[in-house]
Amino acid sequence: MPPESRTFIEEARRAQIIDCAIEVLATQGYAHATMARIAARARVSAGVISYHFGGKQQLIEAVVEKVAGLATDLMVPRILAQPTATEGLRVYIEGNLEFMRLHREPLLALVEIITHAVSEGGGPGPYAAQAETAITDLMKLLDWGQRTGEFRDFDQRAMAIAIRGAIDAVPARLLAAHPTGDPTGDPTGGPTGGPGFDLDALAREYVTLFTLATTGRNPS
Repeated sequence: MPPESRTFIEEARRAQIIDCAIEVLATQGYAHATMARIAARARVSAGVISYHFGGKQQLIEAVVEKVAGLATDLMVPRILAQPTATEGLRVYIEGNLEFMRLHREPLLALVEIITHAVSEGGGPGPYAAQAETAITDLMKLLDWGQRTGEFRDFDQRAMAIAIRGAIDAVPARLLAAHPTGDPTGDPTGGPTGGPGFDLDALAREYVTLFTLATTGRNPS
């Protein structure tokens, strides 16, 4: 059903089911996030989920969209408020890592989807389109810096892939270091995360690394 055709009640029910799907994915894993378990958590029948989403594939895609929206809502206003592309890139990196700190359950759900979900018919997985969107959106930020002369000449897509690769490597390490707790609570990281695995310190290193990579200069 197109969004413009849904009633307020239908939108609220969809939002409830998506939130319950995130909770089940985060706590029980993708393999156990069945329609029946999600329906039980939402206190509806599996048929209600099918009515609103069509099937599990469509529900998983809605979860990806919801988590991506949380990240966008956090970061975009901050990036747009920056006077320079260099500051925009700093906020982009810091915002991505802050999202991981603030939204642990959606992050867990997304990691489960990226790691385990496959598309119907063997095509790209449910996160593939969003991953490409993340690259192209970041390229716009890099283009801003090149147009103003802040950033050196480089291939925008290659640089965007490098930045996203560094950011996307964090969740698995973070969740391993803090499997059940708040990542802000133990700066030592834990045995798997490694000593000193600290999001704030990591953000500072990433900002320095990619400021050097894009401008050739240390951040001031």
